[in-house]
Amino acid sequence: MSNSIKASTIGLEIINKSRQRLGWTKTSTARWWQDAHTSRATLRRFWQGDRIQKEIFIAICAAVGVKNWQDIADIPETNDININPFPIYLDYHEAPNLESFYGRDQELEILTKWIKNSYKLINIYGIGGIGKTSLVLALLDKIQDEFKFVLWKKFPAAGSTLDFLNNLLKSFKIENNQIANTESLQIATLQVIEFLRQYPCLIVLDGIDKNIDNSEFSNFLYELSLSNHQSIIIITSRSKQNFSEINTKIAANLKLTGLSNNAALELLKSQGLNTQELGLLALIKLYRGNPLGLKLVIPFIESVFAGNTAAFINENTFIIGDRLANIIRQQLEQLSQLEIDIIYWLAIWQEPISFVRLQTHLITFVDPAKVLSIIVEPTFRTSKSSILKLHKEEMKTYSVNNSDSKI
Repeated sequence: MSNSIKASTIGLEIINKSRQRLGWTKTSTARWWQDAHTSRATLRRFWQGDRIQKEIFIAICAAVGVKNWQDIADIPETNDININPFPIYLDYHEAPNLESFYGRDQELEILTKWIKNSYKLINIYGIGGIGKTSLVLALLDKIQDEFKFVLWKKFPAAGSTLDFLNNLLKSFKIENNQIANTESLQIATLQVIEFLRQYPCLIVLDGIDKNIDNSEFSNFLYELSLSNHQSIIIITSRSKQNFSEINTKIAANLKLTGLSNNAALELLKSQGLNTQELGLLALIKLYRGNPLGLKLVIPFIESVFAGNTAAFINENTFIIGDRLANIIRQQLEQLSQLEIDIIYWLAIWQEPISFVRLQTHLITFVDPAKVLSIIVEPTFRTSKSSILKLHKEEMKTYSVNNSDSKI
């Protein structure tokens, strides 16, 4: 008898419910494959219904609290091994590992609906640390079986659009046949589009903020939206993208905000805080449900306030740490000096002010039309709504360090 087994359809449903109770994703929670003493690739094979080593199969089940692995296994009556007639090629090499995932049911429902309605280009945007990458990984857990190729790619900071497309083409492998590199951006674009016509692909372009304004890359996305193919491109970025030249029935933006109170409480519970403790809802409100912000402040509360959240809230302070501060500074660096000045004064007042009053605080005279155009621009509104959540002293520090005209 073979020492390899696979999960049944019913067994996978049982495992799926068990991992959801832990807040784990199907294939992106590092603790799962680490506890099972296996690899991420083997965990993916488990979910694809492939046969894996029996001892590892049992360990994967045990890691999520399922002791009776026989209820999960698909034990055939014969020794025949069925081969999946439509194998999925998964390339997650550039995707990060995640500890947990909570909430986002409404966002997942919206994204799933868009995909069923044949949207070709989806941009998920929001401030750093808000959970864009986590949301996409959770989405892939739900829908990856509907595609032949599922690829996760990061646009290299110093790379060209041609380099990126050639790298993408390397991932398109059918029966060990690989598309050769090309020196022509036009040919590379056509090759990618032709492949997306032949095979249903789901491609994630994670964190492309520095490249979305690249005219070559923007043209690639535009050509992609015009072509008749059966694939989907999901983008994660910190800004709303301008899809005005693209049919709104095939392209959409989804703004990601903070976690709901219930999801944030689950996150805090997973980090060791008592969910019955006073001050947790105030803490969630203070950090606007930002998952990264909440995770970073918990060690501080535990070490300085002995885990007393209410005592921390009573101090009327705001801790963001170097990691979150760097994320916010990166977003600020994408703005012009005038945009930074406007955000600076809005952060100081922290309440609605008139346009005339705002103008009086700008050091140099600026054409009112230019100020108004900045305020209504989507990228500025996204940055403003995120950055105004900073403590005003943090905003002051950034402005003093980055503008000779300030203070």
